[in-house]
Amino acid sequence: MFRKILGTCLLLCLPWTVSGQDKTKKAYELIYQDVQVLKDQVQDLRARLDRSAEEIRAVREQLKVLADLVRQSIADQAGFKDDVRAIPSQYQDLLRRIDQLSLDVQKVSADLAAARALEARPAGQPEAPAGKAAKESAPQKKPDTKPGQASPGAKSQAEPAVVPPPASNISPTEAYRMAYNDYLKGNYDLAVESFKLYRQQFPDSPLADNALYWIGECHFSQKKYDVAIDDFNEVVLAYPQGDKVPAAHLKKGISYMELGKKEEALAAFKLLVSKYPLSEETRIAQDKIKELTEK
Repeated sequence: MFRKILGTCLLLCLPWTVSGQDKTKKAYELIYQDVQVLKDQVQDLRARLDRSAEEIRAVREQLKVLADLVRQSIADQAGFKDDVRAIPSQYQDLLRRIDQLSLDVQKVSADLAAARALEARPAGQPEAPAGKAAKESAPQKKPDTKPGQASPGAKSQAEPAVVPPPASNISPTEAYRMAYNDYLKGNYDLAVESFKLYRQQFPDSPLADNALYWIGECHFSQKKYDVAIDDFNEVVLAYPQGDKVPAAHLKKGISYMELGKKEEALAAFKLLVSKYPLSEETRIAQDKIKELTEK
């Protein structure tokens, strides 16, 4: 009897055991599937990370190349600035050489003209001393007088004596140097007359604009600023391509400063800076502009 009851109980518990095993198996299968999904996702993330790492390395390489280019550009700009700073001094040196060459050419031309004149001089005529040619006039024949006429000497006493022009055989180089030496010695009135005479005798000389500029410098040194401004304006208008134009703009502005005309001075300095940015005079003009605007 007992055995029958036990068997019956086992038969009744068997379905419950089987159903519990099926549920556990399904749970494991679900967990396994979730794990597989997670593995796939992890592999995908790893692949993405690898691609991102490659992209980051590529970006780093590009940044390195860009940094090298920037450093090279900065070095090139620094070298360019150094070259630009050296241009004004080189330009001034070139102008000085051109002036010296012009003087040498004029001297050679004058020597050739003197040699030709010497060849064309009639035989037996004495040669005038070269050193006195600029100060002495050619000898003149004494005119004959008739009774009742006034002598030439009496007429010369009544009229002021006219200073004879320099002898024609003086070279442009010598004439320019004489005038410039008068300026250096402070003989400004004499230098002005000498430079004016130089421009009259040698209007086509390469130094004609320089002569006009130094006339303005003489008037500036004499504190005749209005007259000096007119001289510097004439330099700019008559010789717009001349090498003295930047200096004329600068001294014109300084002349206005001396006269207390601030606006006119600023206009002259700013015009110089805009037209000749690489000249040495521009650097001085910029200092003057700063000085005027800070007052």
